Amino acid sequence: MIVIADMGATKTDWSFTEGSTVIKNIDTKGFNPYFHTTGEIVDLLRPDFINEDFSSVEQVHFYGAGCSTKEKIKTVEHALKIYFPYASIEVNHDLLASARALCGNSPGIACILGTGSNTCLYDGMHIIANNPSLGFILGDEGSGGDLGRELIKAYYYGELNPELDKKFESQFNVDKNSLLGNVYSTDKPNAFCAAFTPFLNQNIEEKCINELVKNSFREFFSRHIMTYENYKKIPIHFVGSIAHHFKNQVKEVSAEFGARVGIIIKAPVGKLIEYHSNQNY
Repeated sequence: MIVIADMGATKTDWSFTEGSTVIKNIDTKGFNPYFHTTGEIVDLLRPDFINEDFSSVEQVHFYGAGCSTKEKIKTVEHALKIYFPYASIEVNHDLLASARALCGNSPGIACILGTGSNTCLYDGMHIIANNPSLGFILGDEGSGGDLGRELIKAYYYGELNPELDKKFESQFNVDKNSLLGNVYSTDKPNAFCAAFTPFLNQNIEEKCINELVKNSFREFFSRHIMTYENYKKIPIHFVGSIAHHFKNQVKEVSAEFGARVGIIIKAPVGKLIEYHSNQNY
């Protein structure tokens, strides 16, 4: 049995597979080795793992944020070994999960467009280049956080028409006296701003909304995709809720830059299972 684990910001999806068949799924809390020790990770997993028998698990392929240095990888490996004592364990960064899910064993550019954004150039086996995303304050172009931030700015700057203004205020129960204070008081401004993206999707036929979304993607392309010299020669793939819900705008902007879009998926786990089932271990 092979286990494929995809860890997000708040939870981890564990898929227990035989070949390409998923035998069962377990959801646990998410963690980050930059903020959690091996012991703390063991404790976080215990409520969901304590009554499970994992003796038949031969391999664990774990992908998550923060798993980017040897030290942090070891932190996670040691915790997983407590629950999977007979398995070989591979721990990698979540960006490699996206690259493997999107590109398989072929070269390509893998893009994450979710609450945040990231990209990498993949040669079919390894990530060979990665333009830094810089996070919400300085970067995350094209992400849900960025789109929500631009929507809020358009609302305050009077760039939405009066009808959209009213719809926005009614849908989120906000006004110009309260919203800004909420933006600056939240401890997770990226997630707070990203929560407004459904409004963009619902009103994408409005010219100002459509352009707002495409302008965010244009900046994503100019600051990230164009840094890869061969970006016009290899497929560019996308994963994440933003890429999924705004796939038409992604394709339109890609065409403007002369880029070729490959696949667009909402989540990587299905393609990751396919990738690992095709490997000769």
